[in-house]
Amino acid sequence: MNFRPLLKIFCRGPVAFRLGYPKGSGFGKFSFVTQVVFFSLVFGSLLAAPTIQEKIKQTKPSDLRKRDSSSLIVIPVIGLNLHLFADEKSDVLRKLKFGEPVIYDKDSLESPKEDWIPVKLEDGLSGFIKRSAVRSVPPKQYLSTLLFEAERMILSKNIDFTAKQEITDTLFHVSGSGKFTGDDFIFIRAKAGFFLKKTVDLMNEKEIKPDNDPSTLEFLKRHQTKLLYDYASSIYYVDSNYFWKLLESYPKTKHSDYAGYLASESMPSVDCGTDLKCRLEEMRKGKLRYLYLFPTGNYVNLYTKNLVANLQSMTKDPDSIPCFSPVGEGIKSEINQMIRYASEIGPREKKQILPHLQILKKECFR
Repeated sequence: MNFRPLLKIFCRGPVAFRLGYPKGSGFGKFSFVTQVVFFSLVFGSLLAAPTIQEKIKQTKPSDLRKRDSSSLIVIPVIGLNLHLFADEKSDVLRKLKFGEPVIYDKDSLESPKEDWIPVKLEDGLSGFIKRSAVRSVPPKQYLSTLLFEAERMILSKNIDFTAKQEITDTLFHVSGSGKFTGDDFIFIRAKAGFFLKKTVDLMNEKEIKPDNDPSTLEFLKRHQTKLLYDYASSIYYVDSNYFWKLLESYPKTKHSDYAGYLASESMPSVDCGTDLKCRLEEMRKGKLRYLYLFPTGNYVNLYTKNLVANLQSMTKDPDSIPCFSPVGEGIKSEINQMIRYASEIGPREKKQILPHLQILKKECFR
């Protein structure tokens, strides 16, 4: 079969004849223009539907200015460029740190642009940052957004030790700015401590020696009041007292339970062997203290199971309890303190823990 373009058929000779209509059908009486219109309607489905391009709606400068002036900016990346002008080819004044506090520069003389935000830093330096690289949020969402982005990066396996240091430093800096109080303050301080723990854990894992790395040494010095060093294992860890003191200063806040959990989890793992006082002290200072302070906390069931399992292993055979005469005052003191704690925790937890402590007292106080 010999195919020909439709355009050639439409443009040659009488339309009715070309398309096979009989001469007597009456169709040929219509004008050529009318026939073309008719066949355009009939064969319209054979042609591609016209594409309508919608114009991208541009935000008015006045709307941009209003939106930016009522928002706070979170920098969720490492090394964001601060440009002199709203142009990627303009000079880079410096690179911004993760979460570095910046504010919208309402005094900027340049007209607002969809892709750029004029900002001012804490030191007074002004410039422009890419809008697509940051999170611009209402003031009420600033803290939750900052912590979400920080935790996302801290937990990422693709973030190196240097980046984790930067994120940790930023959180401590922001928490100490005086902008947050009460629930918000204890939450950001607890999170900052958690980020410090993750950063130090990575340092220990990678066996990074601060003596050979000046920047790491400076990082440890900045946080030395929150850290402890175990000479036996040559590792650093966050002092659990950092979190306990936070609880003592801000008791019964919305996030104190979380801080208590971090305090318990930050307790260093000690190889007590058969040293009864050491084993009891480790339980009392960590998980039992949490139960005492937070009888309805989120981690009560988890910690109760752990304590009961440890105590059961110690008391299942009373004759094997290492309470050799004369029993030291340190062991007696630990047992008495644990009984006092267990007497004031939740009734269900008390019922599970207290009987084991009473067995210890019976064997060690003869």
